[in-house]
Amino acid sequence: MKGIMLLTLGPLLLLSPDAFAAMSGHIQARLVISSACQISGGPGTLETPGGGVLDFGSQGPSWTNPLRSGIEEAAGDGSLQVRCNPAVRAFTVSINGGANGDGATRRLSNGRELIPYELSADPSGRARYNIGQTRNFSVSSAAQIPIPIYGAVVAHPKALPAGIYRDTLMVTLDW
Repeated sequence: MKGIMLLTLGPLLLLSPDAFAAMSGHIQARLVISSACQISGGPGTLETPGGGVLDFGSQGPSWTNPLRSGIEEAAGDGSLQVRCNPAVRAFTVSINGGANGDGATRRLSNGRELIPYELSADPSGRARYNIGQTRNFSVSSAAQIPIPIYGAVVAHPKALPAGIYRDTLMVTLDW
């Protein structure tokens, strides 16, 4: 029995004091904040939460007056909200012609039919956002800056097929 006990205790006797040594090192933590602006609290499209949608509602097959809408989002005032850090003093906004545009006109589509519409910076439609045109905005504080976007679908007295008519626009901020 004595021999068996020595074999069992043998591996425990071979441990050296260095086996329980500690080691230390360094970890670096880092955050880089660029000179930047964000639309409505985050990058993305107008269909993302916090972005907005131009909703012209439901209509019959024709209408004689323009259909108007403003960006529907959290602020509820027809505006996208932009926030910039203090390094940015000014920025520009441009809006493309959309997925169904022809270079001169923005258009909603149901896949077959096209309906022209316009964008403006005011509810009356006088300050138009032409395709690719830039609008200048100045930054005076870290507060959110409203970017007003209103839409109008032109009158359409001809009957149109039922369906959902859509377009996707790209809003570009440049600073």
